[in-house]
Amino acid sequence: MKSIKGHWEAIQVWDNDERLGEERFQTGHMIAIYWATVARWIMMRTKRDAVALRTPLVLVQAADVTKPTMTIAAAKKLMNVPNPKDSGGMHGMLPLHVGMHIRLLDALDKKKTLVKDAEGEIVRIEPHADDRAKLDDAIRMGAGKVYLTKFPKGVWVRMKKYDGAPFTKLLRDQCRTLLPTDTRNLVFIEPRTSDPFVHREYIVTRTGLPISHARAITSTACQGRTMHDGVIIDCGRQDGGSHPKQDDDWWLDMYVMLSRATRLDDLLLLRAAELEFFAKGPPKTLRKQLAKFASRTEACRVESAKIESELGFAALLEKNSI
Repeated sequence: MKSIKGHWEAIQVWDNDERLGEERFQTGHMIAIYWATVARWIMMRTKRDAVALRTPLVLVQAADVTKPTMTIAAAKKLMNVPNPKDSGGMHGMLPLHVGMHIRLLDALDKKKTLVKDAEGEIVRIEPHADDRAKLDDAIRMGAGKVYLTKFPKGVWVRMKKYDGAPFTKLLRDQCRTLLPTDTRNLVFIEPRTSDPFVHREYIVTRTGLPISHARAITSTACQGRTMHDGVIIDCGRQDGGSHPKQDDDWWLDMYVMLSRATRLDDLLLLRAAELEFFAKGPPKTLRKQLAKFASRTEACRVESAKIESELGFAALLEKNSI
């Protein structure tokens, strides 16, 4: 336990921690339990990354239509709702830049791997004609912040697990340097309008882009992923309020977040629990289900061995190996 405690303490973040400046953590993932944390991280990170990449930061505000007409005060509250699930599946204010890693908040085409949480990288932002000059000026300067006054036509994204772009030949015909290997992953993500949702006493429909940052995500969104770069985790939980985080739920959230990294050295933790809390093991309900799963696994092994014996697989395999 003493040696484990040393490793646990070593991955905690301290004041002026120089590891935060290392490339693996600068370009890696940031995970938190709550959208309130992730939303702040997205804005912080896009500002920082846009400067590092010498490209403009483009601020895209969603367009909301409400019944009855919303007051300015209520509109500001809605614009700052951190969880997109509570606002039509889209962020109220979405910061974008070329080179930003994004993930889809909703499926574009399930048959073509353009499913929810699919990831890609922005290669171009296509503004409304009224904002073209402003964005072009910022691009020439290689920096700056651009607040679009009209909703953009969309963004071009190079998706990771998609290679079915239907326009590769057309692009090659227009420009011989645009090879299919470079364009087959491209997807143009257009604005979409949400189904009506309720915010306070208002019925709202939102038009925006169904995307979010792929490197700043919640513990729910990170499930099942393997992260090979640095991973910064905010383990903080909400103790008070109307929905306090229970110990069992907190343990599971921490387990999910910690198990994303492939090496202990690639983890940095903020507001982590004492090791004793985590070392006590999973909740009783989970242990009970794991015991059931282990029992079923063993039963399957016994049944498989029985079938193998009845069908003579062992003798057949031995004969084929001679």
